[in-house]
Amino acid sequence: HFCAHFSSASRHSLNMKAFFFLLASCLLCTVLSASYRAKDKANQYGGLRQHQSSRIMADDDLSTDGMQENADPEAPTDNLLTAGMVFDRITISVGEPSQPNAPFPADVAPSTPNTWKLVGKLDMSDPLQQCPASLTKISSPRATCGKTTGASCDSFTVPTSGVSYKTICGRFRAYQVALPDAFAQAAGQNTIEGPYVDGISITYGAPGKRQHIFTYAAGVVENTYHIFTCPCCGGKSPPAFVGSDYYCESGRPGSVPALGFFHEDVLWDGQQCGDQEATCCSQPNLPWFCKTFSTSISGDMEVRLCTDEILQNEDIALEYFELYIK
Repeated sequence: HFCAHFSSASRHSLNMKAFFFLLASCLLCTVLSASYRAKDKANQYGGLRQHQSSRIMADDDLSTDGMQENADPEAPTDNLLTAGMVFDRITISVGEPSQPNAPFPADVAPSTPNTWKLVGKLDMSDPLQQCPASLTKISSPRATCGKTTGASCDSFTVPTSGVSYKTICGRFRAYQVALPDAFAQAAGQNTIEGPYVDGISITYGAPGKRQHIFTYAAGVVENTYHIFTCPCCGGKSPPAFVGSDYYCESGRPGSVPALGFFHEDVLWDGQQCGDQEATCCSQPNLPWFCKTFSTSISGDMEVRLCTDEILQNEDIALEYFELYIK
C-alpha cells in the first residue's frame, strides 16, 4: 500500500517532506518482505537439512524405537570417569584410572584395580549424547552416528592426554546400512590413508603416517559366498597392514531387501551370524578387541568411518564404543 501511495504521490507532486517519508516507508516495506521470504526459505530448507541429517533408507518395514529401547544392554551402569572433558563431542577421561566394564576378555583383564584408563566413549542411548562433529546423527530406527560424506573416511580423534601406552582394548557397536562390501574396495583405495574398508578403522599417527591398530569391517550379506562379503565368506582378504587385526560381520540376511538400516542385527558381537560367516563370529573375545605393541605409544588415536561409495549405497551407523589403554 505504501508503494501504491508513493506512485500516486509522485503523480500529484507532493511536497518533499511527504515524498521522502513515503519513499522511506516503501523501502522499509521491501526490506521486511525480503526478510520474511528469507526466513520462510530457511525454514523449508532447514527441514530438508534435518531430514537429510536423520538419513534413513525408505523401507516400509523399518520401525521407530524409543530411546529406552536403544539402550545398550551391556553398557556400563556406573560412570567410569572420575573426571572428564568434551573433545569433538566425545566424552573422554583425562588420565584417571578406570575399570573396564564386564564382559572384558579374560586373558587381558586387569589383575589389580585401576590398571586401565578409559580414553574414549560414545553412547547414543543417552539422549544428551551428541555425535562427533564429523559425523551425522541418525535418529531412527536407532539413535546412531553415520557418515557425512561418501567415498571417503569421516574421522574423529580420541585423545590420550599424552599418556604412554602399549595395550589398547575396546569394543564398537554399530549397524549395517545398505550394501557395504568389507575389503572389496575400488582400485587404489586399499592404503591405510584411504577408505580401505567399508567399516571402522582405528589408527594412531598423523595423516600420511598412520599406523594400524584395528579394523571393523561390514560385509554385504551374511549367508552368501561372494567377493563383497567378509573374508570368511569368500570375500576379499584385508590389506597386509591389517593382517589378522580385524573383525568382520554382516547384518543383512539374504532374504531381505538390499537397501535399508539393518537395526535388528548388531555388527561384531558374534551373534546372529549366518552359516557362511560362522567363522567370522567365532573369535573368543568378541565384541572386544585388544592389541599390544612391542614399544610404547604416546600419540592420540583416530577413529574413521570409511566407505568407498556414495552414502545411498553403503554406510556404517555407530551406536556405542569405548576405548581403554594401559
